[in-house]
Amino acid sequence: MNIIEKIEHIANWTSKNDSRDTNQINHESGENDFSAIEEMIDEKLPNEFIEVYSKINGENGENSGILFGLQFISTEKIKLELEFSISLLKPAERKIIDTKTSKKILDEISDLYLKSIPNKKKFGLFSKKWIKAKFDCSNQSYSGIKVEYENGDKKNYNLKENFRDKMFALGKEIHKLEEKNYNWDSLEFVLFPNRKYIVERKDYVWEDKIDFSSCPDDSIRKKYFHYKWLPMFSDYGGNFIGFDLDPDKNGTKGQIIIYGRDEEKMVVLADNLNDFLDLSIKEINENPNQFLTETHIHEIFKRIKNCA
Repeated sequence: MNIIEKIEHIANWTSKNDSRDTNQINHESGENDFSAIEEMIDEKLPNEFIEVYSKINGENGENSGILFGLQFISTEKIKLELEFSISLLKPAERKIIDTKTSKKILDEISDLYLKSIPNKKKFGLFSKKWIKAKFDCSNQSYSGIKVEYENGDKKNYNLKENFRDKMFALGKEIHKLEEKNYNWDSLEFVLFPNRKYIVERKDYVWEDKIDFSSCPDDSIRKKYFHYKWLPMFSDYGGNFIGFDLDPDKNGTKGQIIIYGRDEEKMVVLADNLNDFLDLSIKEINENPNQFLTETHIHEIFKRIKNCA
């Protein structure tokens, strides 16, 4: 069997044996997207990728995927997934270009929080004085505000409800303004009663938060996502089987790997796509029932590769 016939064989087996309705292979070419994908990954596409996607391009339908329930994704969806990976990259030289506009937006953000700190008369007396307040925001979220008072008390307050839509808009606006040349993940503020503030642009370093590993050891780079990981099959939940075009020191360029949002331990399934498809067909013939359980397909392949 050639590589297309192997994919069709697995799809036909899945359709006949899976209790769920299964999608159909899309027998159209995805070659119109090849140049765009190569530009995104800064690599020539693997020959196997070109061989497959020149003839078939993902699947049609809203049902279960053709690879034991995993979705065979189209070149259009591949580009969308790569956009997310690329969004995590940080510029080599990081700087703020339009400092005037950035300052204006930061002033507006701090003003919304300043106005959210209670400071009204109560029982004829002014409320106790605060000395500083902390909060943070990103292009997708914002925090409450932690306020510290002169007497050592600390209180937490929410942003006023009528400010929330404005805050979302400001977070998106400043991130878009600074994304190309800085691309921070969050802004951390320290605000003072005289309206002055300090702001730090912070990165969320996934590699510091999650203990990534690979099987075999040092075969896959310890990253959350990598723009040189080229997805092909998706579990519909942000986890993938795809090509690794930038392996770690013990890996092979073009190897087929498991990676994704829920994968702290990433796994090499085969040195290339043909070998991965051969492995899948071998398992169909020798132990088909394992693919008919409710176990996640990634976990099945991890056991097959002794990487569970």
